[in-house]
Amino acid sequence: MNSNSIVVSDVRSNIISALGQAPSDRQDRLDIDGTVAFFRRRAGLILAVALAVVAIALVAVMTMQRTYRASARVMLTPDASAAGQAGSTQADQAAISNQLVDTQVEIITSLDMVQRVASALHLADGLSEAGREELYAGMQHNLSAQRTGESYALELTYDANSPERARDVVNAFVSQFTQWQLRADQNRNVEARQIVEGKLEKLQAQAQADTQALQYYRIANNLLSTSGASLTEQEISNYEQQVAMAKAQSAEDQARVNTALSQLRSGSNGDDVGEALSSPVIGNLRVQEADLAGKVANLSSRYGANHPELIRARSQLQEVRDQIQNEITRVISNLRAKSDVSSQRLASLTASLGVARGKLSQNNAAMVGLNDLERKADASQAIYDTYLGSYKQLLAAEGAERPSARVLSWASLPISPVSPNVKLDLALATVIGLGLGIVVAYVFEGVFHGVTTPEEIETQTGQTFLASIPLRESIMASGKGRSQALATVNDEPYGAFSEALRGLAVAVDQAVDGKPQVVAVTSALPNEGKTMLSCCLAHIYATSGMRTILIDCDLRRRGISRLLKRSIELPGLIEVLNGSAQLNFEQKSGETVFWTLPVSSSEVINDHLISGPQFAELIKTLRLHFDRIVLDLPPVLPIAYTRVLAGRADAVIVAAHWRKTSVFALKAALSRLPREHVHVAGVALNQVDLRRRSFFGKLDPTFYYQKYQDYYTYSNPSAS
Repeated sequence: MNSNSIVVSDVRSNIISALGQAPSDRQDRLDIDGTVAFFRRRAGLILAVALAVVAIALVAVMTMQRTYRASARVMLTPDASAAGQAGSTQADQAAISNQLVDTQVEIITSLDMVQRVASALHLADGLSEAGREELYAGMQHNLSAQRTGESYALELTYDANSPERARDVVNAFVSQFTQWQLRADQNRNVEARQIVEGKLEKLQAQAQADTQALQYYRIANNLLSTSGASLTEQEISNYEQQVAMAKAQSAEDQARVNTALSQLRSGSNGDDVGEALSSPVIGNLRVQEADLAGKVANLSSRYGANHPELIRARSQLQEVRDQIQNEITRVISNLRAKSDVSSQRLASLTASLGVARGKLSQNNAAMVGLNDLERKADASQAIYDTYLGSYKQLLAAEGAERPSARVLSWASLPISPVSPNVKLDLALATVIGLGLGIVVAYVFEGVFHGVTTPEEIETQTGQTFLASIPLRESIMASGKGRSQALATVNDEPYGAFSEALRGLAVAVDQAVDGKPQVVAVTSALPNEGKTMLSCCLAHIYATSGMRTILIDCDLRRRGISRLLKRSIELPGLIEVLNGSAQLNFEQKSGETVFWTLPVSSSEVINDHLISGPQFAELIKTLRLHFDRIVLDLPPVLPIAYTRVLAGRADAVIVAAHWRKTSVFALKAALSRLPREHVHVAGVALNQVDLRRRSFFGKLDPTFYYQKYQDYYTYSNPSAS
């Protein structure tokens, strides 16, 4: 190994480390492929956890106590609660309808209703006080009443350990609820009637007493009717009008008398008195007087003063004139009489007006007490009438009460239990199991540190990924026992397994400047397939025409010796190192041979033989006779001399068991192989299951095995 190769390796390692520390350009994307791959590779664990949860749920469901639920429905009738009650109106019923529903729900679930049902079904018979309290609490817990939507329908449900118990109890609740409300209404109506009946007699006596006191007061105060004051006021008004008219008439009549007397005193014979002028009698007499005066004048011109005709005519004229004077005297006398009558009428009306005013004043004083008595009498009568009407309503309502709820449907016998709900519980257990399985899978994925993909090797260790060696069962090759891989290489030299080994050989050659003659195969820990890998790699070298020797350097496990079934009696590596045996390099000279140098001695061997100069001289000698020298080294971490032997190889292959070798163990092993002393060609993933390899990264060629597996012929092309 020269300095140039070391520089190139350092640069490559630095680049890989930098890439491993750099943020991925896909971190800001939704990695659907990665998620699908995660579920595919952890599907078994997820299903196992889910099945375990479902199994536990199934056992729990089968051992749980069965609970049956019976349900019945009742419909509330809001107007029924007001039936038979005084003063109930449609507005009142509508106003309490919403509150009524909530109230009925509380009544159904009340302790009183529970006690009624328990008594009706004889559930509390023989129980102590504590037992009854427990029974009542359990019944309240198992009972449910709720409103159906916005309707007046209530659904009652009851849970019990048997279907018969659930049905009987919920039907008892329905029956007790409807009958309880009916009996409550009946008792309320009877109590109300008795109360009204007891007060009705007192109210009747009070109303009669108040009415009698009112009548006595009217009689005592001469108030025969409630309109007495109004009539008196009307009478006074009439009197005042008549007095005014009488005064005017009396003044008019007195004025006429005074005028007539004044005319008479002034020397008038009464002819010019107004009433005389308007008198028809005097008018007729004036006509007779005029006729007789004309007759006297005519007779006086014809006859002498003593002529009988003239005397008779003069006598008639005088008689008429006397009648006129008498009539005037009578008219004046009538005027005086009329004036006296008017004066008397005015005096009478004035006296009557005074009497009416006195009566009105007396009535007004008495009306104050009358109004108070009337109000008392009216109030007593109104209260009595109200109670009388209520009493009649209560009498009419007795026997006509209606329940505030009627049964819509009675509870039937439950067919299946509501708890446990097997289908729902199993479905829920499945969902929970899958969720828990995913959580467990994420936990396992988080704590899993097994090497899986080339990216992990390069980013976590800084070493080159060489190749993925498939698991023989994953490519369905023939062969049995510990030599299955060798059988695959022999029987299927052009199969996927053999091709993967060739790829490993090419990768090792490319990782080292110049062809590495001595190739060592080791691992971090035991049981990672390094022995099988070294055997198969040596076989590939040999079948490619190179003289190859495979040396078993694992003195404790002696894996190659057991794998090739070499007898412990034959000489091997220890015998060659201690000089008790010699290697015959001329055997099969000129032919492609595959040599093996196992550990054959059964004695306990000290490590100094293989880590000392003897082994170095052996390697130096073998370089002269073989093209490839493959060393099967012990694991790095448990064996110290592995690091010494690794330093004597041209290239070291570190084998890692796919998804088994911890990345921390791999890093610990690589840290014990310093670059200045050991040339680590890279890491090879061993026993990769190609059936599951597609669950992981896409940078490994084996990820696409399903796409190119038909490309392998599994036979020698020269045979065709």
